[in-house]
Amino acid sequence: MKNILRIGEFSRINSISIRTLRFYDQIGLLHPYHIDSETNYRYYHIKQSSIVDSIQYLRQLDFSLEDIKAILSDKSNPHLHQLIEDRYQGLIREKEALEHRIAEIDAFRSGALLYTERKTSKELEIETLPERTIWTFELPKNIYQMNQEEYELHLRYLKQEIFMQNPFYEHFGKVGSLMQVEDFKKQQWISTQFALLHNPYLQSPLVKEVTLAAGLYAVSYCSSFEEEIDRLPLFFKSLVAEQLTPVGPYICEVIHEQPNLLEQERDMFIKMQVAVQK
Repeated sequence: MKNILRIGEFSRINSISIRTLRFYDQIGLLHPYHIDSETNYRYYHIKQSSIVDSIQYLRQLDFSLEDIKAILSDKSNPHLHQLIEDRYQGLIREKEALEHRIAEIDAFRSGALLYTERKTSKELEIETLPERTIWTFELPKNIYQMNQEEYELHLRYLKQEIFMQNPFYEHFGKVGSLMQVEDFKKQQWISTQFALLHNPYLQSPLVKEVTLAAGLYAVSYCSSFEEEIDRLPLFFKSLVAEQLTPVGPYICEVIHEQPNLLEQERDMFIKMQVAVQK
């Protein structure tokens, strides 16, 4: 093959468009080897292919064209190492953000599947659950005495607190509640704590970490906040009938949320659960 190539040939063998080559010329990144003064034809040397390879490689790493120009211009540039280090750290942050989003979509997928499998189930189930960390937010009023409007308003307080302390927080939803074991055992349906079970990146003086012990949990499901209120006495009676003793707080875990556009109100599928001993 000849060493001097017209722009079309150079474009073809390097898998790069003519338009991109012209643009790189305009910004001073890759000039033609020669431009015919009479025909204005652009020619490139085969050795310039190495520059194209490097540009394409660095673009895959999301370096800007300005950064690429700096990298390929001077190996002794004192800022070169910092430029590469900054891109490396940026990719690490992107990786962490992507892993967080994968975890979120996995939780959404799992919740939707569980909703499909358990939406009609009223049976008491016993599960062995691992140690978990949840995040609680104290409220001035019992959740189980709130109407829907009050409930939504208090959720706004929590959301404002989260986003004030975590301005780049991406997700708000599936907020459950926690009831102290003493109140549950007395059948006093009192909860003054919102609970978030899937939010490991929260930073707020008003959001407290609570550790849920590993062990056996009695579990049941319901399809709304209103149904949970009605089901709580039945849930407790089921524990008594099975001779199960509550040994930890009762947790309302919102597994899935999928409100309907026509109804325009919160729609929750709830996992009722409490640590028990036989």
